[in-house]
Amino acid sequence: MEQTISLESLFRILRKNLRLIVISTVVGTILAAIITFFIMTPKYSASVDILVNRKQDNAVTNQLSDQQADVQMINTYKDIITKAVTLDPVRKEVKEQLGYSVTADELRDMISVTNQQNSQVFSVSVKDTDAARSATIANIIAKTFKKKVAKILEVNNVSIIAKATKPKEAVSPRKKLNIAIGLVVGLFFGVGLALLSELTDHNVKDMEYLTDELGLTKLGMVGHYHTANSKKKKGRSRAHRSSTTHTHRQTYQTTNALTNDQAKVATSSADLTASEPVQPIVKTASSQITAPQASSRSNRLRTNDDLPRRQSQKRI
Repeated sequence: MEQTISLESLFRILRKNLRLIVISTVVGTILAAIITFFIMTPKYSASVDILVNRKQDNAVTNQLSDQQADVQMINTYKDIITKAVTLDPVRKEVKEQLGYSVTADELRDMISVTNQQNSQVFSVSVKDTDAARSATIANIIAKTFKKKVAKILEVNNVSIIAKATKPKEAVSPRKKLNIAIGLVVGLFFGVGLALLSELTDHNVKDMEYLTDELGLTKLGMVGHYHTANSKKKKGRSRAHRSSTTHTHRQTYQTTNALTNDQAKVATSSADLTASEPVQPIVKTASSQITAPQASSRSNRLRTNDDLPRRQSQKRI
């Protein structure tokens, strides 16, 4: 069954997977930055400008024809520069001056020749990982080419008008361009992954899929009871009952403890009462005197009465 996505559904999918798209974009940008700054080796380009021009004479017709011939010869000069007739002497001189060994194929890949349309000037550029070495190799190529052309074609119409200088900045990698490419690639990868996950998901999410896509008739809807919510509610009720039971248990233990303490206090009071008998109180008009106090007073009175008798007995 062919599945189509409307514009509204597309926006809904993108909004649903927004986090995935953002993460993919950020990851793509970070990877591009890491590759650009830490993995890719920077390369420098140095260029030397060469003029192809014959000696002028007084005839205007001959001058124009010579210029046209020189322009057409530039393509031939390009081939001579990239052939072994020029590259082999360049390789030897580079090894002598710089101590740098390079094969003919590697040197050919380093060289590029460009010129403007209908211009007698063309440029020879050399790319290398070392800035100073690229300028030196470009100047050696221009000098060797000038010598070889004079011998091969027997013409002396080549002049070096601008020598190569040491470049200050690398021409590759292009940092801003690489980071922008990483951002775009990460963005499209996230969008594609979101669409793929949505298209491969065959779960029924709404009633329209059953009625519109499958052609089924809608008879009614049955409420769905979430078991996860019921388990949470059961867990909460159990936790509430356990906490309530624990609270009641603590209250019961506290009440028992208080009752036992009260019983101990009552028992100690009863023991104290049993060990010390209750003393009766004798009430008088002026004060209250207990029985032990009254007995001690009567004893003192008796002692005072018997004192003269004892003294008389001692005299006898």
